[in-house]
Amino acid sequence: MPKRKLTDKQITKLLKLYKNSIIPMDKLCKIFKVSDDTILREMKRKGIQRRVTVGFCGEENSNWRGGYSLHFAKNLAIRILKKNECVICGYKISTDVHHWDGNKKNNNSNNLVLLCPNHHREVHLGLITKENIIKNNS
Repeated sequence: MPKRKLTDKQITKLLKLYKNSIIPMDKLCKIFKVSDDTILREMKRKGIQRRVTVGFCGEENSNWRGGYSLHFAKNLAIRILKKNECVICGYKISTDVHHWDGNKKNNNSNNLVLLCPNHHREVHLGLITKENIIKNNS
């Protein structure tokens, strides 16, 4: 995926929002349509310390997602699909489970898909849609 450059105005806004630790990293990624790597790279360039999440449990941790484990959903998706690989590229070393409707508790078979980390990020950025995947796998 090509790196997206942020304008000076966007970087200034990002700095303010990043310092406000109430806003989780995934929300910042959606606001600026960039990956977490891009945000961290900009923070490093500006000399801003990385957010500390170690030691904070539950809602105090910036990675808190409501206390629901994705391990169950991933194992369920593997059993449904009968294989543990990205449905787009076939990558087998590491897979993520993606919920199409965004509801982590909806583990219906038509709501789950296994993706490699790269394609999972592209789905969240809107570069890949459910229709694209269905069309390519037909």
